[in-house]
Amino acid sequence: MSVLALIVGFVALLLSTACQRTVPAPDAGPKPAAARATITGTIRGPEGASPVSGRTVEIVNVATGERHSTTTSSNGGFTSQVPAGKYRLELPLRDGETLVARPDVVNLDKGDTDSHVEFVIGATRILRPRGPAYRVDNGLGAPSA
Repeated sequence: MSVLALIVGFVALLLSTACQRTVPAPDAGPKPAAARATITGTIRGPEGASPVSGRTVEIVNVATGERHSTTTSSNGGFTSQVPAGKYRLELPLRDGETLVARPDVVNLDKGDTDSHVEFVIGATRILRPRGPAYRVDNGLGAPSA
C-alpha cells in the first residue's frame, strides 16, 4: 500500500506543478504613442490668387486605406496630424469627382512636416458629349444658320 500511496502522491505532485504553470499576463501599461507626422497645405482658386475656405481635404493612407479629413481655414490652409506613412491627398469636388494632389504619394516619417502640398482649383472648359452633327443648308448647298 505504501508503494501505491507513493505513486499517487508523485502523480498528484506532477499534476499540481503542471497546473501552476504561469502564462504571461498582457502588459496593461500605456502603449507608446504612434509616430505622428504633420501635413499642411493650401487650397487656392483660379490662377492661385484667392484662398478657398471651408473645403474638405481627404488624407488617405495608401497602405491601409484609412482616411483622415480636415477643413480649410479662412486663408485656404489646412493642417492635420497623421501616423507616419505614405499618403494621397484628395479634394472632393461635386458630382463624385476628386482632385488628387501631385505627386500622387506624400511620404511622411515620424516628426515630418510637409508643407509643400498645394491645390490650385482653376476654371476649366467643361466638355459635353456632342450629338450627331447636322448640316443645315439653304437647299443650294450653302450653310444656313
